[in-house]
Amino acid sequence: NYWKSRIKAYLLSQGTEIWEITQNAAYVIPEQRTTPGQVAQYERNNKAVNLLFSALGPVEYQRVCHLETACEIWTILANHHEGTAQVKARLFQTYRREYENFTQKPGESVEEMFGRFQSIINKLRVNKSATNHFPTDHEQALKLLHTLDPKVWETTALAIVEGASYQTLTTAQLFSKLKASE
Repeated sequence: NYWKSRIKAYLLSQGTEIWEITQNAAYVIPEQRTTPGQVAQYERNNKAVNLLFSALGPVEYQRVCHLETACEIWTILANHHEGTAQVKARLFQTYRREYENFTQKPGESVEEMFGRFQSIINKLRVNKSATNHFPTDHEQALKLLHTLDPKVWETTALAIVEGASYQTLTTAQLFSKLKASE
C-alpha cells in the first residue's frame, strides 16, 4: 500500500529506533521515567508521534490525535487504510481471482498490459499473509506469457516456450522479448 510504505520509509529515515517504537505494542508510557532507558524510549515515542502527526492530513490527524503512543497511532492508521486481517484476506482472494482471470485486452500494448498486471501484483503483495501463496516472478512471467492474445502473439509466445530460458523466464525478460517483437 502506498500510504504504508511511504510513511514507513519516512520513519525509517529518522532512524530504526523510531520505526521500532511504532511496532512495539508492549510500550506503555511510564508515569515516571527514572532510568536512561525509559527516558530514551519515551523520547523515541514522542519523536515518532510527532513525525506521524506531521505526515497526516487534517482528517487523519483528527482520527488519531487523542492517542499517546506511536504504535497505537500506526495501528489505527494501518487498519483504516488497509483493513483488518479479515478484510485483507478477503481482498487477497479478490485480487487472486483478478490475477487468475487476467488476459490481454484486444489491441492492448505490451506496456499497458504489464502496467495493469503490475497493479494486480501490487494489490496482492499488500494484502498477502503468511498463509497466502504469492506468485514468484517466474510464475508471473508464465502467467503473462500464456495470457497473450494468440492472434497477435502466437508465434512469439511459441518461440519463448520452446526457448532455452523458458524454465527461468522472469517478467523483465518477458517484457524485453515482447517489446522487441511488438
